[in-house]
Amino acid sequence: MSTHPCSPALPTLLALTLALALAGCGGGGGGLPLTLPDNDPGQLEITTSALPGGSVGASFAATLAISGAQGPVQWSVVSGRLPPGLDLSAQGAIDGTPSSNGTYPFTVRADDGQASATQTLSIDISPFTLTATAGLVLGDAWTGRAVSLSTSGHTSDVTFTVVANESGGTLTDTSAAAGTATWTAGPTGGLDVSDRIRATDTGTGLTFDLDLDVMTDPTSGHTAGFGSSDVWWIDTNTKAGTHAYATDFHKALADVGLRDPGSTGATGNEADEIAALWFRIELLRQLNPMFLRNADGSEGSGLAITFPFEEPGAGYTKPSPGATLRGAPTRYSQMAISNGTLSGVIGTAFLDGASNDSHENDTTAGSLELGVFTNQITPIFNSAWGNTLDDFPITADDVDALRALLYELPSPGGRYSTLRRIGRGFASTVAAVLAHEIGHSLGLDHTSPSQAGSIMNPSALISPSASYSFTSGDVTALQTGLPGAGKSTGGLLVDRKPAAPPEGGVRVCRCGAHTTTR
Repeated sequence: MSTHPCSPALPTLLALTLALALAGCGGGGGGLPLTLPDNDPGQLEITTSALPGGSVGASFAATLAISGAQGPVQWSVVSGRLPPGLDLSAQGAIDGTPSSNGTYPFTVRADDGQASATQTLSIDISPFTLTATAGLVLGDAWTGRAVSLSTSGHTSDVTFTVVANESGGTLTDTSAAAGTATWTAGPTGGLDVSDRIRATDTGTGLTFDLDLDVMTDPTSGHTAGFGSSDVWWIDTNTKAGTHAYATDFHKALADVGLRDPGSTGATGNEADEIAALWFRIELLRQLNPMFLRNADGSEGSGLAITFPFEEPGAGYTKPSPGATLRGAPTRYSQMAISNGTLSGVIGTAFLDGASNDSHENDTTAGSLELGVFTNQITPIFNSAWGNTLDDFPITADDVDALRALLYELPSPGGRYSTLRRIGRGFASTVAAVLAHEIGHSLGLDHTSPSQAGSIMNPSALISPSASYSFTSGDVTALQTGLPGAGKSTGGLLVDRKPAAPPEGGVRVCRCGAHTTTR
């Protein structure tokens, strides 16, 4: 019987091959190493680290990038998901038209046949929207005030249309390319008054309606009387500087419970912000009648002084340091309401002396400001009024009541009556001190001897039932010197500077206080 010459050798060759393979794998002794394909994933890297956002209804396209590939790359999503309407091709292209907004995280894998790499990415899809970017106050549009409108997510030009116009407002400054416009609410405002503006993306046909609730501007009566009156802006902003008069008015609100004691500066929670707005308006309402003006700031038969809610803008200037205050009709005055540290002093007026570089209206860092120091008022006020809010300050539960006070709406219940009583009482107290110090700046001296109810008495009478007014002689002096309809013979107050300025050129009137019981 014959046999194949290679048959006897097969078992030996197989054993040798296995032995060599085992030796190459560290099975002992010398031998040839086993060579495997290079599959080091470090040679393959997805270099795309972020993807652009998209918009619902707008075409989206992006291509993933990679480095170190040894051959054609296949792409796939291994976890998460792409936004609905988008797909990932095998070549790494993401395209389509998103149909839902949101943030969509996902992980992609790239494979070149020898190695693979992964990368976690996300795509934000935003809807086509129209938003109010500036001009709203407490979330409302106020009558007569401009609101800036802007779209996002548009693919082409944007058109604007007015769908509902309950306030009688106007649409201006439209830019189709930028997708922006301005809406100025009309003269009608109040509960259940709203305007609706529609934006349309002409590229996709998508529309978005923006509803604006319109409230009557509670500050509208408090505007500067340009060129016809002496304008005083009551500055309640936080003051800069290190002197005793450069501190924070808002602490005074906290001292009587009209602010959260934990809030700082000019901002705070919603209740804080509404209360601050309302108190500032109430302060002007209380201040105007003291200068024989109507509560809304209109001229009436009063003195030619106006107290605007906002700092006068274009056309108005502050006096230069050392300048005569009423040297030009476009100048305005500024009184700072501070939370100072002078013991027993509730108000101070700084009158210009010779050629000093401090002025009651100069807000340069380090200068002396005409000031009312409310932290001296609040303990006296609390003592006289007794049941204040300082033990139970305003909270989020008071928002509805505060909004009703701000917009002069009917009481919604809660602490409406208590807030109104404390707020109005404190406003009248601060207003009396403001009027006193403004009187000094206008050239009036203390009433001597004191007269009941005189604003210019050396000490302020802080009482729940107190009322204040200028004496007939003070009114005559102010009518003589002030501009505007209340002026009788014209001219400036010629003797508003001290006859003999002390060293430093500044005379300081430090006015104290006493209290009465109810």
